Amino acid sequence: MKALRNLIVFLLLLPTILAVASNDVTVAGRVNRPQTLVRLMVYDDLLNMHETEVARAYSDGQGFFLLEGKVDCIMPARILVGLESVDLFVTPGASYDIVITVPDVDPSASYFERRSPSIRVKTATDHGIYRQIIVSEQIINSYVLEYFDALYRKRQYRYIDSIKETIREELDIRDDYVKQQNDYKIASVRMAVDADGGKKVIAELYDGKPVLFRCMAYMDLFKDLFKNYELSDEFSRRNPELSDLVTIYQLRGLYYEDYQSRGWVKKQLQSIGQKSKSAEIKKLVANTLNRFDRFAQGADAPDFELQSSDGSTVKLSEYKNTMVLLQFVDGSSPTVEHQFEVLSDLHQQWQDSVQLITVSTKDQIASHRKRFEEHRYDWPLLNLGNDILLLERYEVRTFPEYFLILPDTKIGLAPAPNPDRTLRENVTKLLKK
Repeated sequence: MKALRNLIVFLLLLPTILAVASNDVTVAGRVNRPQTLVRLMVYDDLLNMHETEVARAYSDGQGFFLLEGKVDCIMPARILVGLESVDLFVTPGASYDIVITVPDVDPSASYFERRSPSIRVKTATDHGIYRQIIVSEQIINSYVLEYFDALYRKRQYRYIDSIKETIREELDIRDDYVKQQNDYKIASVRMAVDADGGKKVIAELYDGKPVLFRCMAYMDLFKDLFKNYELSDEFSRRNPELSDLVTIYQLRGLYYEDYQSRGWVKKQLQSIGQKSKSAEIKKLVANTLNRFDRFAQGADAPDFELQSSDGSTVKLSEYKNTMVLLQFVDGSSPTVEHQFEVLSDLHQQWQDSVQLITVSTKDQIASHRKRFEEHRYDWPLLNLGNDILLLERYEVRTFPEYFLILPDTKIGLAPAPNPDRTLRENVTKLLKK
């Protein structure tokens, strides 16, 4: 009797068990980087480009790795191999067999000339979703390249129809996510053909339509259309969720552009989060405020312990009695070279009032060491080495990136302006406080 009761309970729970199991995603593969940290990250907030780590592993001596985690819907994702990454779309319950190739670094090439890693999906049990997204994007891009003049100068709509027809002929698309991706990718091309500032696209694909928070193409186009969009009362009444999204996006931009408005911006965001009935809007507000707070003036700056170019060990906390300008760099470029020249001048002006520290990626430390020797820069040059998670703790997404650290290793400005912009003025203000 007890065995029968247990069987009945198991059968009742079976749908739930299967539903949970169906959220598993597995990525197995090989990369030409043995003994390297490999991670699967999903974008769970496309407004802030906030990523959540789903799985991590180390590639073995031959480069093989296995990543297993959970996702609750089709999501854009990245696979990070050390500092390099490739893009992927993952589907709940799917498994992927992939090959990642990371090009060898050419020390003489600039950061912008470096070749990107590539991904080859050998097999996938996602009902063809990833392949359909990629093939659709290839079709759209090829039309833009081949018929650029007809689309962007002559504004011939027939090529927009041709894109749609070619996709229909090549792919049997049944999943709504893929359809949405294509609709908004094509709309970004069509916007240039309309040449009306996006009015028709907004009217047809945004006004009165559900907000597609998890659709990458929707959010990419949204950021182009609504950066300076003026919301009307009528539009807001029709689209309360979309209007909140627009306001959050614009407030987020103001926060980084106008340091004097930061307190007001945070209050406005808090008000939106309290009033909104949308769980997605509440999450975006929370993520935005959390990021602000992590790098708010006075917050603790992430500490580190790295090797200097002279072989000594350097900790950020060693400079707790002075202001620090932290510079993260990777490869070289005319922009980087110019900013180093400006930094050198600022270093002479600031003397001991501001300590400069440059942190270089492992692959580029040799070229930066040579730069420091040739130009006789006398501030510390540190090797990031294998501490790639330090970049995430500072949310470094581009190079070069700057951070002003106050005494007692507190955040001053994160990120700080480039040295050829308003960095000097901001340092002066902070020194006077």
